[in-house]
Amino acid sequence: MTRVTPADRVPDFEIGHLDAGRWRLDDNAPAFLLMLDVYRGLHCPRCRRHLEALSAEAEAFRAVGVDLLAVSTDPLDRAATARQEWDIGDLPMGYGLDIATARGLGCYVSRSIREGETDVFAEPGVFFIRPDLTLYGAVLGTFPFARPAVGDLLEVATILRDRNYPPRGTVAA
Repeated sequence: MTRVTPADRVPDFEIGHLDAGRWRLDDNAPAFLLMLDVYRGLHCPRCRRHLEALSAEAEAFRAVGVDLLAVSTDPLDRAATARQEWDIGDLPMGYGLDIATARGLGCYVSRSIREGETDVFAEPGVFFIRPDLTLYGAVLGTFPFARPAVGDLLEVATILRDRNYPPRGTVAA
C-alpha cells in the first residue's frame, strides 16, 4: 500500500470501536473534519499524556466542527484497559488498526523492545480528513517522545475552517 498524500482520497478501512462495535471510514465522513489520532498503544506513557490532553480539549474541537477518533493497533482488551486507566473520559477510541492500513496512512512501524509492548505497532500519527475523505494533512512521528501540542492541532482545524487554507505537501516525488 502506498502512503496517502494530502489532497488524495484516504483508502477505506475498518477498525473496532469501543462505543460503536465496528467503525468504517467510508461510513463516517465528517461534516467538517475528522482528526484521526493514531497512538502507539497501552504500553506508551507519552500516548497517555497526549490522549489525556486531547480529551481535555475535546469540547473545543467539537466547537470547531472536528470529529475525534483515537486508534491503535492494540486489540480490544488493551484499548479497553487504556480507556479505563487513562483520564480520557469518553474520547472516541478505536482498536485493531492493521499494520498495512497504518503504513498506508503514513505511520512508521516498530517492533517491541521491552516487555508490555505488542510485537509490532504503529508509531504516532495525526491525520486530518475532510468530508470527501481526502487527507488534508498529517503529522507523523518515528518515536514516542515528540508530539504536536493539542493547541496547535486545534489551531490547524480553526485555520482550515476560517481561511479554507489549502492542503500542503501535495507535490509527489
